This record gives sequence, structure tokens and C-alpha cells, in this order.
Amino acid sequence: MKKRLKTPNWRSYIKPFLIIFAIYCLAMLAIWHAGVSYADDAGRAITGKGWTSDFNRYSSSILSFLFIQMRFSLVDISPLAQIIAMAILTIATLILVELLGDKKKLSHLIVGTFAGLTPFTLNLWLYKFDAPCMALAFLASVLPFLPKFKKTWQFAVFAFGCLLITLTSYQALTGVFLFLLLALAFYDYLDQKRFDWRRVASGLGAFVAALLCFKILLPEPQGYRSLEILALGDFIPGVFRNAAHIFTHIFASFGCNWLIFLSLAIIAFLVSVFLNSRRKGAKKALEVAVSAIFVVISIPASYGIYLALSDAPYNPRSLIGVGVVISVIAILSLRGKYHQILAIPSVILVYLFCVYAFALGNALKYQQDYADFRNSELAIHLSDLHPSQIELSKYKVQIQGNIGLAEQNKHLADLYPLTREIIDAHQTGLSSYTWGSWSLHTDYGLTYNHLGYLDEPYDCATMETKYDGYYERISEKDDLICIEVK
Repeated sequence: MKKRLKTPNWRSYIKPFLIIFAIYCLAMLAIWHAGVSYADDAGRAITGKGWTSDFNRYSSSILSFLFIQMRFSLVDISPLAQIIAMAILTIATLILVELLGDKKKLSHLIVGTFAGLTPFTLNLWLYKFDAPCMALAFLASVLPFLPKFKKTWQFAVFAFGCLLITLTSYQALTGVFLFLLLALAFYDYLDQKRFDWRRVASGLGAFVAALLCFKILLPEPQGYRSLEILALGDFIPGVFRNAAHIFTHIFASFGCNWLIFLSLAIIAFLVSVFLNSRRKGAKKALEVAVSAIFVVISIPASYGIYLALSDAPYNPRSLIGVGVVISVIAILSLRGKYHQILAIPSVILVYLFCVYAFALGNALKYQQDYADFRNSELAIHLSDLHPSQIELSKYKVQIQGNIGLAEQNKHLADLYPLTREIIDAHQTGLSSYTWGSWSLHTDYGLTYNHLGYLDEPYDCATMETKYDGYYERISEKDDLICIEVK
């Protein structure tokens, strides 16, 4: 088997880079064509607000200033920002292929794109503004494993620096670094090499040091999710609950055809291990068993520190490490004998994820058209009740309910339940950070804080009904307006 790390010949990377980059850009075509402002994209376009004050994303903000927009107040430059994100993602993917496969083989390059094409990871690239910072965190999580260090402490220092970039870009991707520590140890086991405990220990040490530095030196991120750790007495059961929830979530949200070919890809990996094992008899059987265990523990391992949270997130973006796990398993299944046949399930699954990317791009466009229609209907009825913008701005407006999925998207959501999470309240609701609230805010000049906060919902039933139509009911009392979306 080839040595993992060699002095690179940079020209040899050009063709593999272009192939992976082309696959990613092809998958993104429908999403870019839709031109949808996803989640807080609309707010960033209106205010120009960057990332530092939200989640301590200093690395992303600084690099965006230096290399992309050259100013801290942002403007919408899509799809340029997303193309840059795809280029960064391509470099990260190429590193994975270089570490565990062969960049000269087309099948290795194709299955390597699982890292960026799983629907979980695809959720990252929907953001016009945030995509480059997420891709930067992705690259920083895999980059420590590329150089060949003579001393273990050199790896630890470099990994520490890269992890700080990940933590100050997009923290959820730290799980990718932890998984790769496990994956490279497993790779050495397959190759019958001595377990490199120094690399694992120094990597974990760098990870802990970076977390402490992030926690102690930087201000508390003004996020929207609790970072409370599981109680000591419930720590081990809580970790297992979170891990079980991940598998349940994948099974419930993936389409049937995805699950079939994902299962076949895992079986192909185990068959490859058996066919290419240098061990004999019981040791060969043990190697296959260890490989199966590797698959089982890899998915929760890629979840990173989220496993230890008492309120662990399960939205698609939180499970982005799953794509890297599938990528590594697929690459390792292409070693040695019968790799052309064993590649078939993985290549088909890559194709299916590309198909879904096209479907998702169209679905986002359908949803935006539907939301624009609903916003315009609401705007007309509000203007009928309050023709003066100055008069309307004196009211405290609260929106309750959501518009639901566009009719064209219901079928897609039935086939691929994950669609309901990706096209979530940001696209179906009319509350904080949605298309609806930003539209009303910019169209009517309403004070933003009056929109969509339901900590103390208005009792709309006690208000006077001013309009009750097919799409919404508008009620008023004193200086309050309650809009109940149907």
C-alpha cells in the first residue's frame, strides 16, 4: 500500500482539483439559479452585518475582508461567495482523498465528494454569505493531517492553530477533526502499522487546548443554542442517547433509495476489508468485525463535542460530519481487488445526492415564490387597514403561525423527509429572521423587535378582528396587532 504522505507535486493536483470542483459546481447549479436568500441571508443583505458579534467568527470575518469583499460591511455577491466556498471545499476533499486513497483514480475523486454532497452538508452551501466561512472551517479541520511532521509537537501546534480557525469560523466542524483522528488510526490498523498513540494524544491535546482558548479568551458567543454539558451522573447515558438519536434521525430523514445505497456502500466496504485483508483465519474475521465497529462509532464521533451537550442539536447542519464519514468509508472500500464493482453503490449514491441538490434548488425557488405571494397578500390587507406607514409603525405587530410548504414541495418532502428540516421555519414562517418579517420590515418600516417574538404571545382571541380572510386573520387591540397566518 502506498505511503500516506509524500512531498507533493503540485501540478499533479490540478486535474483532481478540477474534477472535484466540477462535480460540486454541477450539483450547485439549481441552487445558484434559484438565487434564494436562505435564512439570515436577507438580513445580512439589508444590514451588511458580518459574523464576529454573533458566534465569534473572527477568522471568517477577517479573511472575508482581506480576500473576498475587502470590507467588513457585506453585500450580496452570490454566487461568487458560494463558488469560493466550493473551491475551498474542493481543497479539503482533495486532502481526504490524498490521505486515504489515490487522487489519480476517478472513482476515488467521485466518492470523495460525499464530504460536501450529503444533504446534511448541502445545507451549509445554501447560505449566500456564510458558505465561505463554513468551507474555511471544513478545510481547517482536515488540513492538520496533510503535512508530514518530523516531531509530534509540531503536529500539535499546527493542529491547535487550525482548530482555532475552525472555532472562529464554524464551530460544528470540529467533529470532523476528531473523526479523522479515529479514521487515520483505523487506516493504520488495516495497513498493519503500529498504533500511533502520539498523534492521537497530541491531537486530542490540541483539541482541548483550542477549546479552552476559545472559551476563556474570547467573549461568550451570542448564539441561540444552549452549550450546557451533560450532568456528571448522566454523562455516559446522555452520550449514548445523543448517539442513538443521530442514527434515528438519519433513518427517519433519509429517503428510501438513499438508505438502500448507503447500506450497500457499507456492505461493499466490509467486503473490501475481507478481500484485501493481509490477516489470516480468526484475525481476518476480527478485522471485519473491527471495521463494522468503526462504521458504527464513526458517525457519533463525527458529531464531536455535541455528543456531550444536554440539549444536543439535530438540525441538518449539526450532522455535517456524516458526509466525511461516508466519504472515508467509500474511499477505503476502493482498495485492491474488485474495486470497480465495489465502487458502484457509492457512485450511485453520489449521483442521487446530486439529483437531490437539483430538486432542492427548485424547491427553494418554489417556496420563495409562494412566500412572496403570501407576503404580498398580507401587505395588501395591512395597507387597506392602515394606509399610513407612520400610523402603522406605531403598532407592535406580532405574527403567529406559518405558511407551510408550497404545494410543489410537499411531494418532495414525502419522498425525502429531510426537506422539511432544510426548508424549515426560516422559509415557511413569518417570524424572526424569515422572509416574511424582513419583507414587512423593509416594506413598512416597522421596528424590527416588534416582529415575530413569541416569548409572550398575544391573546388574539380577545382582540377585535379587523380582517379574516383565506390566508390570514388580523386582529387589533390598543397598540397591538396580531396576525394569525393560516
